[in-house]
Amino acid sequence: MEPYFQTDSVTLYFGDCLDILPQLDIKVDLLLTDPPYSRVQSDEWDRISHRELIALLDAVFYSSSRLLSERAAVYVFCWPAFSNKLAVLMRHHFHLLDEIVWMKQTADGHRQGPAAKAELAPLRKFFPETERILFASKTDDRRYWTLCEELRTETMSPLIDYFQTAKKKSGLPSVEIQNHMAGLTGKRYVFARHTFTRSQWEFPARDQYEAAASFLPLPRSFDDLAVEYAARLRQYTEARRKYEHLRRYHAPQRCNFTDLWRYRPVMPGSRGRVHNCQKPLQMIQDMVTTSCPPGGLVLDCFAGSGTTGVAAKISGRRAVLIEKDRHCCDIIADRVAGTLL
Repeated sequence: MEPYFQTDSVTLYFGDCLDILPQLDIKVDLLLTDPPYSRVQSDEWDRISHRELIALLDAVFYSSSRLLSERAAVYVFCWPAFSNKLAVLMRHHFHLLDEIVWMKQTADGHRQGPAAKAELAPLRKFFPETERILFASKTDDRRYWTLCEELRTETMSPLIDYFQTAKKKSGLPSVEIQNHMAGLTGKRYVFARHTFTRSQWEFPARDQYEAAASFLPLPRSFDDLAVEYAARLRQYTEARRKYEHLRRYHAPQRCNFTDLWRYRPVMPGSRGRVHNCQKPLQMIQDMVTTSCPPGGLVLDCFAGSGTTGVAAKISGRRAVLIEKDRHCCDIIADRVAGTLL
């Protein structure tokens, strides 16, 4: 299968993504795509019902999921009225994490696009001023956290044993220890629940430890224990890096660390607008740098104007784009090549 256009960082295929996806042999770090919205635009490609769109995306997710690395992230744009149906579908294929709201107002509250000109009298439901972006991962991070917890327990085992031995030597039941701590510190459960258990073990605060030492056989000073704890914590932090390959890459910025994003849309007539559903380059670039590691690979099955490819190129990532409109493919090639902004 020959690419329609290719550079060192961006590969573009012309055709239906359902035909092209099964032929790809790649490992993807981020699936970022903006499919049809279902009769929101007047373009022919958006003349698709919700039922047809669900069937299309079900097939796309099935075909693309085999290409995703185990720690891959997924972003899918949709219209607000479709987000609940898309969420149900995505849960069948991925581990759904968030529904992000893209607010098109400017930072000072000025409305952009159709909402700025909307007339109130004809409205019979609330005007859609936002778009939705559903965020997911191929799998959850359960394996990573399980291994980290096992490693932490192993690393802290001598300290855990120290406290468990003291409790055993005291002969006091947990409820009596809780009563003593409540009388001494005003906190009944903090020490007893987190200092004697392995699964939720926590190093105690100074006041908790010194209060407990007044009635439990805890001969070591708090400062002595704190030095050992700090050393073991550094050891654990260094050792757990061997599991990072199991963890999804996530490096959010101040502009997009919450689930409410503010980016100015690409307005009709604005410089650089080449597609009716073109997304802001800065927004796509922020999504790429947040969820795809440097040098990683982004897949976009509905490439449209090619903004995903431009964003990947700018940010030092790679991209595979699929688009079935030849005119759009020519635009994408020009944009990626730098001859069209």
